[in-house]
Amino acid sequence: MTAMTQPATTPTPTPTPERRDGRERGTDRGGDGGNPLRHAWVQALVVIAVLVAGYWTSRLLGHPSWAGGFPTFAGERFMAWLDGVYAWIVANRNDSPLFLYFLNYVSVGLGSAVVLINQFLDLLTWPGVTLVGVLAAWRVAGWRVALLVLATFAVFALSGLWNESMTTLALIITSVSIALLLGLPLGVLAGRSEAFHRGIRPVLDFMQIMPAFAYLLPFVLLFGIGNPAAAVVTSVYAIPPAVRITALAIREVPGGAVEAATSLGSTPWQILTKVQLPMAKRTILLGVNQTIMLAVSMVVIASVIGAGGLGDAIYQALAKVNVGEAFQAGLVIVVLAVALDRVTGAVGHGAHTPRVPGRYRLPLLGGALALVVAVVTLARLAGTGGWPRDVSVNVSDPVNAVYEAVRGAVGPATEAMATWLLGVVLTPLATLLTDSPWWLVALAAAALGWIFAGPRAAAVSGAAFVAVGLLGVWNNAMDTLSQVLVASAATLVLGVLAGVLMSRSDLFAALLKPVLDAMQTLPPFVYLIPAVALFTIGRVPALVAAVVFALPPVIRLVNDGIRGVPKPTLEAARSQGSTRWQLLTKVELPMARGSLLLAVNQGIILVLSMVVIGALVGAGALGNDVVVGLARNELGLGLASGLAIVCLGLFLDRVTQGRRTPRA
Repeated sequence: MTAMTQPATTPTPTPTPERRDGRERGTDRGGDGGNPLRHAWVQALVVIAVLVAGYWTSRLLGHPSWAGGFPTFAGERFMAWLDGVYAWIVANRNDSPLFLYFLNYVSVGLGSAVVLINQFLDLLTWPGVTLVGVLAAWRVAGWRVALLVLATFAVFALSGLWNESMTTLALIITSVSIALLLGLPLGVLAGRSEAFHRGIRPVLDFMQIMPAFAYLLPFVLLFGIGNPAAAVVTSVYAIPPAVRITALAIREVPGGAVEAATSLGSTPWQILTKVQLPMAKRTILLGVNQTIMLAVSMVVIASVIGAGGLGDAIYQALAKVNVGEAFQAGLVIVVLAVALDRVTGAVGHGAHTPRVPGRYRLPLLGGALALVVAVVTLARLAGTGGWPRDVSVNVSDPVNAVYEAVRGAVGPATEAMATWLLGVVLTPLATLLTDSPWWLVALAAAALGWIFAGPRAAAVSGAAFVAVGLLGVWNNAMDTLSQVLVASAATLVLGVLAGVLMSRSDLFAALLKPVLDAMQTLPPFVYLIPAVALFTIGRVPALVAAVVFALPPVIRLVNDGIRGVPKPTLEAARSQGSTRWQLLTKVELPMARGSLLLAVNQGIILVLSMVVIGALVGAGALGNDVVVGLARNELGLGLASGLAIVCLGLFLDRVTQGRRTPRA
């Protein structure tokens, strides 16, 4: 079987007995020479101390031009050029061959597909859509999931958001279809071709680093505001897991099975269709599940560019700080996400699929179709369409009443916490980054990259900060970075503590696992609602939402890493008299380094994506520039801010990947 490339976070292998010289083990340095991670943190603290000294020196000198922020002339020219590009595209959208013979056709086709699917759902009427959904869920996932789907449609109806739910569902169907149509063949090709896999992997890495907001503007430029742009951006955002997991599934098919089929004279096409795809089916369906979940989260965010549906309902409610309406729309999105996750997850697992004998399958399908046709016909004759909006349960008023009561009880405490966080942590950190000499900040970023991940990461980190400056959004980028650093620190502290506790107690792990499952199912937009309820609007609720959003994968990875430490190693440490604290700090955490690095990496990248989305509740900085660029058609500002977000993502990703393990 083809050996898979080790990820960047692979733990450093234990030296072999033949290489016991001090250079390998670090024992020739004396003291803490055997703990390179401690040396790295000491060096990082020195870099931070130099940065702080540079800030105070610049301040004492009155912030001279050579020790200030990044010059803005390059960014202003770049933004003006982008605005000119946008103006040219708007003026020539119906004349340029690129638009006239390609992009306009794509736009019309995608917009028509969303409209047709939405019209088809309207044609089925609410009883028909509900029946089709419940029967399909029962057939592929069993009666428990079918009941969940029935409850989901009931929530659609009783919330008064049936039409918005159908619009969102139509967008998800269109986007997922495009993502799978492109992603699955690319994944198969990557699984069968090592050269193609090596070539496409950096592209997938880059796509997964980019926060969701950064995807919006380029597609608005090409497809305008509305459903076509929303469908394309959602499809592109959801493609990476389809490609990655399909490639992984194909590459993990046992080599013996492929060799046996080859020895029997099978063609490459027969090997793919008769051996690899059937044996990789369950893993590929996991990729389908992840693609659908990413599409759900992105469709909600795409409401900013005119996607409509449930995301627009939340966006409008948050803009008015109407927690009740936001909660009602958020509840609908949550149940939709959970239902889609359970259905597609059950398809991949296959454990609860009803066992229907082969001779009954066709009659069962025919009977189900006849029942659907009969129900739809009766509903159309009765004049039934979508669920009547006046037959609904309005929970926004009671929720707002509860919100006011909670705000009255905990409002002073949360306001005091927000004031302290802003005055003592966020504002000083943002001031340090924005008022320090820009070249010193860039050098500090490069130094941190070198310390934690090597020379290549240092080059990428320094270049990323220079690029941010050239884009003309230096101050807002440093503001965003300060928010990310604060939220990431809180996420990692809480995540490591919860992960360690989870690894120590099977009961706690059993109780926490379904909570983490549910949290990872929710679209990121939804996390803003309780944060706004507690802290109103501003930077603090965005940070709180970011911390909660990023916690589940961090907790899982820490728990998995500690539980993966070999038991003989633990027994050997206990036999030497190690305490539980020594066992944790000297054995488990060092041996779980790979999982911990991945937890840090994933936590920080997720925090960045959520902090940017927090612009919708007043977090400001780069996310706000993207929103303003979209709202005012200022492509230069919006696209420059989106590119700066990508640069910050590259810096944070490279620094937290750790040093790559040399190949043997």
